[in-house]
Amino acid sequence: MKKTFCLLLLLAASSSWAGSDAKNFEKLDSSGKSLPVEATEWAMVNDKSTGLTWEVKTADDSIHNMDERYGWKRATEKFIEVLNQEKFGGFSDWRMPTEDEIHTIREKKNTPHSNTDFFPNTAPSKYWSYYICGDGSFITKKVKFGKERSKGKGTRVRAVRGGEAPPQ
Repeated sequence: MKKTFCLLLLLAASSSWAGSDAKNFEKLDSSGKSLPVEATEWAMVNDKSTGLTWEVKTADDSIHNMDERYGWKRATEKFIEVLNQEKFGGFSDWRMPTEDEIHTIREKKNTPHSNTDFFPNTAPSKYWSYYICGDGSFITKKVKFGKERSKGKGTRVRAVRGGEAPPQ
């Protein structure tokens, strides 16, 4: 019964996965301040339609490197914890995204499945997310942003903040 209930919740949620709308995106600098859409360097993206702020991946050796992969535990205990300790963007409430949340920045028509004008360095790979079933059980989920040819250990992570943070 629990699996059926959880599956029904997941199917109902999937109908709301509309993808992103670039006109609702706002580039933010490393202090969380708004930048013009023409900015060539930014650290975060605010989605004004959802109230969520997303980490932007990089192609450098920082913690935001697009090639970093994590198991779920390491992603939450190391990656997210470090972002919060360092107050990335001036914030200490970074977390893992829910499955519904991560789908709001997913655009299947593109490869990788994201708006690269706002989310550069998105690997065509799987990213961690989760959902909570009606009975309260916590289920981790990997959401595809494309098909990656090389296999590596772990899964990629994109941190989020804002919105109504569900319990993790």
